[in-house]
Amino acid sequence: MREVLAAAHDWQQRRIPFGLATVVASSAGSMTRPGDLLAVDPTGDVRGSIPAGCVESAILDATAETLRTGRPRLARYQVGDDSPWPARPGCTGTIEVLLRQVTAHHPTARSLAALAGPDPVAVATVVAGRAPFAAELIIQADRTDGTLGTTDLDGWAVDQAAALPAGAAVLRHGERPGVRVLFQAAPAAPRMLLFGATTVAAALARIGADLGYRVIACDPRPAFATTARIPDAHEVHRAWPHHLLATTPITPDTALCLLGHDPRYEIPLLRAALSTPAGYLAVLGSRATHEARLAQLRADGIPEAHLTRLRAPAGLHLGGPDPTQTALAIAAEMVAWRHGGTGRPLSELTGPIHAAHPAHLPAAAAR
Repeated sequence: MREVLAAAHDWQQRRIPFGLATVVASSAGSMTRPGDLLAVDPTGDVRGSIPAGCVESAILDATAETLRTGRPRLARYQVGDDSPWPARPGCTGTIEVLLRQVTAHHPTARSLAALAGPDPVAVATVVAGRAPFAAELIIQADRTDGTLGTTDLDGWAVDQAAALPAGAAVLRHGERPGVRVLFQAAPAAPRMLLFGATTVAAALARIGADLGYRVIACDPRPAFATTARIPDAHEVHRAWPHHLLATTPITPDTALCLLGHDPRYEIPLLRAALSTPAGYLAVLGSRATHEARLAQLRADGIPEAHLTRLRAPAGLHLGGPDPTQTALAIAAEMVAWRHGGTGRPLSELTGPIHAAHPAHLPAAAAR
């Protein structure tokens, strides 16, 4: 989704219309899910994916046609059996896709911008029934924008949105007979705090942004705390890390990574971090360096149970030594924490490949 939202923002800024395909419902395998997005601009530049290889090309052609005609519609693709699209084992079923043309001032442009933002939001879209087709309502904590056609239907949608799981995309039947509404819910983007503007931090910022975090980098050194050095961070601060931490909201889905090697702020930062509810606390450095940190923290009276929260050395054991590979190892551990993964090779495991109910599912953070 993040790739499509970023492209949509760029196209809207340049007043370029584009075609948008949104999966409404799917019974054709576990890889295609409601909310999957694919977009194409007038030059044929394609962003996003609808991971149903058997019909993705047909969906792309239909999206490009909708871009040309401007007429929204709901397309259905029957996969397998006697359909034009043969299916792999486990992929037989039906995929429903909402096709729309989006322009800079189209209501869907506002919906995409809301889904890309840092605040929690739900977007309700009419996909069938006796209501304006493709009408949209943006639902936020303190306001709504748009309408599904009537105040009754809007009120029903607000009630439905309040009960949606964070990050969900689900199809609901409205109070009117035959009305079907797609809900896309995006939670608030969680924060990834990177302390120490190192080359590892620069690589991890890039990965973190792709994972949907709002990335905040911090370093007290003027020459290092720059957007040129950490271009993928949403915020770059020149400050003492423990001072910034004191003014930054921290929640259980916050990831905090100490990536610098400056003893002037390591211990104050770790003391402060261990008093927060941050769910992922990673510390870069050798085992010997970390043992010295632990000894200092114990001497400062930090309980042993708190010290076990520190993931050090940070990351999974991938074996790669360079900054990008180190960042990847940290990001892999972070994903395993977020989704309850084991970190083991899938070839050694049985059962579902993806968790049915991810523990944390951040929205795509806005730039």
